[in-house]
Amino acid sequence: MAAEPQPEDSQTLTLPTGRILGFATYGSPPSPGIPVIFYFHGFPTSRIEGAFAASTKVKPHVVAIDRPGIGLSSFQPARRILDWPSDVLAIADHLNIEKFHVIGASGGGPYALVCAKEIPRTRLLSVSMVSGIYPLSLGTEGMLLGVRAILYGGAWLPRFMMAKLLDWEFGTPARNKDPKVFEDSFMKGMEKRAERDKRCLDDLPFRKTMVESMREAFRQGADGPAWDCSLYADWGFDLEEVDGEKITLWHGKEDPNAPVAMAVKAAKLMKGCRLRIIEGECHMSLSYHHTEEIVQAVKDLGLD
Repeated sequence: MAAEPQPEDSQTLTLPTGRILGFATYGSPPSPGIPVIFYFHGFPTSRIEGAFAASTKVKPHVVAIDRPGIGLSSFQPARRILDWPSDVLAIADHLNIEKFHVIGASGGGPYALVCAKEIPRTRLLSVSMVSGIYPLSLGTEGMLLGVRAILYGGAWLPRFMMAKLLDWEFGTPARNKDPKVFEDSFMKGMEKRAERDKRCLDDLPFRKTMVESMREAFRQGADGPAWDCSLYADWGFDLEEVDGEKITLWHGKEDPNAPVAMAVKAAKLMKGCRLRIIEGECHMSLSYHHTEEIVQAVKDLGLD
């Protein structure tokens, strides 16, 4: 008997090891002339976030993957950022996708750059990093205190303690059967964020996507997000090892979550890298206001 078709936003692939990867596909079906974009979600969010990248006039085919322990992807003990490219290629092979672009947003940024380092150019066409998180060694001056606390907490706290903290703040309301409970918690957490970022959430469909994406991140609890957080302090590779020829860094000049100075320093370390600093934009607002431009730029880079 043939397997039941999976919902496009809730698909899974079981690897030979038995580990499960969760992913979603959005936008146009793969076909000639349609760019394929693998979208790597932020922290702490999930594959659901990728829907926004597909809602452009370009209508790309978007594949958004849950990182291990997040959403539908099973936990991977002792995982590293360097392990990510093999998961990406497993999904690409499963979907018969030979060539593709990558967009990594916020906490998905390191995972985009490790693909630039590890995946052959014959398959990876380009990498775009949007409001990305960069190595803490590049400096955190100007970063929101709450964001800095989470990143350094992930680096120094025992993972079980970080998991408890994340579960207390996000996991408990995420498990509440009433989705409004988590939405209220999410909106309260946004009160201390930049005003331009907060205004993006006046768009109710966009807010719904972001809330659902974060809620889904805690489907299995907080162990996956806590592990994710712990890796931002040590990527396992240096930016100087990454060929920047096919990389574009998009960053809001007023980003308080990941200060633009970090992006400027990172761009200098990756030879050939392009840096696009957008005046007046913050962290979330960059994606909200410029996804159309970013996806169009990806398409303009070509399909070969």
